[in-house]
Amino acid sequence: MEVLPSAIATVVARALTQCYGVVGLAPHRMTDAVANFFAPDARRSIQIRERPEGLVIDVYLILAHGVRLIAFAHSVQQAIKYQVERIVGLPVAEVNVHIQGLQAPPSSRPGRG
Repeated sequence: MEVLPSAIATVVARALTQCYGVVGLAPHRMTDAVANFFAPDARRSIQIRERPEGLVIDVYLILAHGVRLIAFAHSVQQAIKYQVERIVGLPVAEVNVHIQGLQAPPSSRPGRG
């Protein structure tokens, strides 16, 4: 059985929606940032590679300001690994969390009430 990377990326994106502190996905390349502006696509923020020992998943995220980074990253790694192995049935060797930015709460942004 072969599972397409886009299907795995969908499972990863769903797992991320359940993680406290994730504000959004961030593209890992500038060209993807421009493309995401016109047509958002989670696959630009989630990379999946296969290795003999299992999948290697890289996620590029924007976090809420004030989140404890180490605890957050560990939680995301565990959530993604669990969901992918449970739903897809493939082993996950690594989950790499790349924090691309922090977003302040709306009330603390300049120009907002």
